[in-house]
Amino acid sequence: MKASEPVMVYSTTHLQGLKNRLIGLIDQTNDERKLQDCLDFLQAKPMPCMFTEEELDQVIESAEREGLASQDEVDKMFSKWRH
Repeated sequence: MKASEPVMVYSTTHLQGLKNRLIGLIDQTNDERKLQDCLDFLQAKPMPCMFTEEELDQVIESAEREGLASQDEVDKMFSKWRH
């Protein structure tokens, strides 16, 4: 099963409601690590692929077995989406 974006039209009201819920949750926490994780997630570049975690693991394992990619090369490629 491939992952895909939900087919949903977000109205301005719906988006503002989501923003308000996020602001409310942010205001309730004092956990610096959790807040930093949220900030990192919101600022992250999207990954340009359409794989589930299981499919991606299989592709990576196959590439490593066939000598197409080392673990270091895989880590380097994914590092641009990590902070």
